[in-house]
Amino acid sequence: MSLFKQGNIQKWMKQVGDEIAPGDVLASIETDKAVVDFEMQEEGFIAALLYPEGAKDVELGKIVAIVVENKSEIDAFKNYSADSASAAPAAPAAAPASAPASSAPSAAPQQQQAQTS
Repeated sequence: MSLFKQGNIQKWMKQVGDEIAPGDVLASIETDKAVVDFEMQEEGFIAALLYPEGAKDVELGKIVAIVVENKSEIDAFKNYSADSASAAPAAPAAAPASAPASSAPSAAPQQQQAQTS
């Protein structure tokens, strides 16, 4: 049995600035076996989408989106990129539906990072 190690972002269902709630679908992720919906577990606003729609071979566990609690915090992530995410220290993550979401206070605006699974 093989486990997938990467996926493709088939389609973003939400865009920067959109409000999200638990159960909302953020994106459709294509693996070698199926296309699965990436459901949100937290509420907030999409501050950044770190990969373009159609991105291929995004590694398992990579941060794909940033979610903030308040709409006013979106501008803080205007220039945030996938490179910024991989260089950043561990931050709270909004995990996919298969894993619990976590959040912790930080000096920066409260943020959550959606990761591929």
